Amino acid sequence: MKKHFKYVTKIQLISFSILFLTAFLFNYWTPYAADDYSYMYNLGNGERITSVFQIFPSLATHYMQYGNGRVVSHFFVMLFLMAPKIIFDVLNAFLFVFFIAFVLRITASKKSFSILLFFAVPTLFWLYMPAYGQVFLWLTGCINYMWSYLFALLFLNIYISLLRGKFLLDKKWKLILFCLFTFLFGNYSENVSFSVIFTGFLLMCVTMYQHKTIRKYLSYVFPIICGAAGYLVLLLSPSGSAKFSDNLTLSVLAKNGIDLFTTYYNMCKYPLILFFILLCIAVYHKMDKNEILIAIAYLFISFVAAAMLIIASYLPERSIANSIVFLLIGIVQLLQILRRNSHLECLTLCVCVYLLISSVMAYWDGSYDIYRVHREQTARNERIENSIVSGELTIGVPIITSTTKYSCKYGLLDLNPQDSNEPFPNVYVAKYYGLNKIYVTYPETSDK
Repeated sequence: MKKHFKYVTKIQLISFSILFLTAFLFNYWTPYAADDYSYMYNLGNGERITSVFQIFPSLATHYMQYGNGRVVSHFFVMLFLMAPKIIFDVLNAFLFVFFIAFVLRITASKKSFSILLFFAVPTLFWLYMPAYGQVFLWLTGCINYMWSYLFALLFLNIYISLLRGKFLLDKKWKLILFCLFTFLFGNYSENVSFSVIFTGFLLMCVTMYQHKTIRKYLSYVFPIICGAAGYLVLLLSPSGSAKFSDNLTLSVLAKNGIDLFTTYYNMCKYPLILFFILLCIAVYHKMDKNEILIAIAYLFISFVAAAMLIIASYLPERSIANSIVFLLIGIVQLLQILRRNSHLECLTLCVCVYLLISSVMAYWDGSYDIYRVHREQTARNERIENSIVSGELTIGVPIITSTTKYSCKYGLLDLNPQDSNEPFPNVYVAKYYGLNKIYVTYPETSDK
């Protein structure tokens, strides 16, 4: 038994190490982009942020004048933009591995560690997450998105455990710390925070109903209240109206809803099909009802997070990722449920093998695109340095584009051309490098 446990531990360490090194390499190859440059500077007075104390006045300006009230997430953005990027690269790679490991942990299979399932989880994200580079690699993006998914699972773990009969907040100090955490999480993301906290509340209600008691679980209401308070701070920011479309009539809402869920379906058609096939198999074989309910809860979060985008003023592709990530976690939950049945475990492993084999070319193309953008950014940096040395402080540089969703440049503005009237992000990029002006040039085309 000891030998078996030792063997599993070694496999886990090797698996974690491989995933960490890969994630670190992708993070290291991902340059600063777009909003990164603007958040390096105090949004009030324009000075470069060099200390933690300078972050708070900038956050105050951001909360009062800009398009959202996400104080907590943007605090982390400004904090890590102060430091050398390598610090963020290492931390984010570690958090990505922790996120994948926690997805497996919260789906709570009692089976032994499966290396196939472990690598199938990041493969699901690699294949089906829109704007992957923005969500998992871009500094501003992944703090606002990937980190919110991790915090969401930490929140859900309490209420999922409660449904499973485990009381994780059994001491007052744990409850107080968790209330503080939920207040901060409530402020983290418009649709992730709301959909996850609301689902946690529903899971708590289901638990109360199953055990026919409210008093026993009353203390678990307080974190939800704190989360709602944090969300109100986000929602009621003076600039909060910028998050919503103008003229939200019923016809506009209906059109937005149709367009949104058409986009949602087109992006995750195959994961949806897989989810419902696995769900039907689990129901047919009468697997644990609570575990099936948890899988449905992830699907519910996915739908609610998507539905909230109906009133959004604009819809970047990475916003849909908030919905799709919980659908994919729901798939992992169902795979873990089926693993508990010795006759169905083979099905789980076959799904994992299919995902891994079908992703080979996607991994190759995505990895090369991330590296190519890194190489072109390095060449641009060298050109800028040479220009500064020669005293030329106005410079045009070749545009850097992405061919896949895996680079952070995908869907993000690189730089504007010289004749553009739009200052963002050129002004901040020029400031970062110490230039007077920077702009992009396009390759010359000739008719043959």
